[in-house]
Amino acid sequence: MGTLNLATLITEIRAFHAGRSDLTDEVIITQLNLVQERLARLWQWEELYLTETKNIAITSDAAADKILVLSQTFRDITSIRLITADGGSRKLEYIGTRSFDKLYPEPEFHARGDPRIYIQLDTHTIELYPVPLTADSLKLRGTSWATAFSSSSTGSKSSFDRKDDILIYWACSLIWDRLGEYERAKRFFGVANQMIDQAKDEQETKPDREIKPLFETGRGSGLPGNYWYDPFIRNVR
Repeated sequence: MGTLNLATLITEIRAFHAGRSDLTDEVIITQLNLVQERLARLWQWEELYLTETKNIAITSDAAADKILVLSQTFRDITSIRLITADGGSRKLEYIGTRSFDKLYPEPEFHARGDPRIYIQLDTHTIELYPVPLTADSLKLRGTSWATAFSSSSTGSKSSFDRKDDILIYWACSLIWDRLGEYERAKRFFGVANQMIDQAKDEQETKPDREIKPLFETGRGSGLPGNYWYDPFIRNVR
């Protein structure tokens, strides 16, 4: 989460424009929200990672049970795991909507079972195949969009973690560009770009993170002795 609230961000941005009377709060908020969208598209920021546990409800209507409405809004879903009542788990596979509709045009007419495949219909809805048979749960991971600022909540802070300086300078660049001051817009955008590069480097630099090939992950701690006999251990195939 950001450090400065919306009211302070507006004050700082207005100060960079010498307190212009024609620079209204609504104009500044609009530019801040545009910056947040562009910044979210630019990089997979850790603070925008999202998780959710969704309990599956079973009814007599298979057509309804194949659709799950999530409580959170996902930009992209990166992983869904099925967790069964006995503690078992399975990672669901994603396929595109066109391929899904070609292979399973009406999943509700197929036999129910443990879901193996999902598609993302929109930012908060998924469809499963097979249609769930038991009331298990799903654990989802993904990314979200930043929460938009609103003039009705000037005490709110940005969804981005300690990136208020980027928001201020990038928003100033957009405003100067809007006013026809292209050299000033370019100067502020250059500063914002430097800050973005620094933020990327900071996220990528983890002192205790060592990247290993999948076949080495977990050796000595999680694999059975004769792991090559187990068809479910994919990280050594």
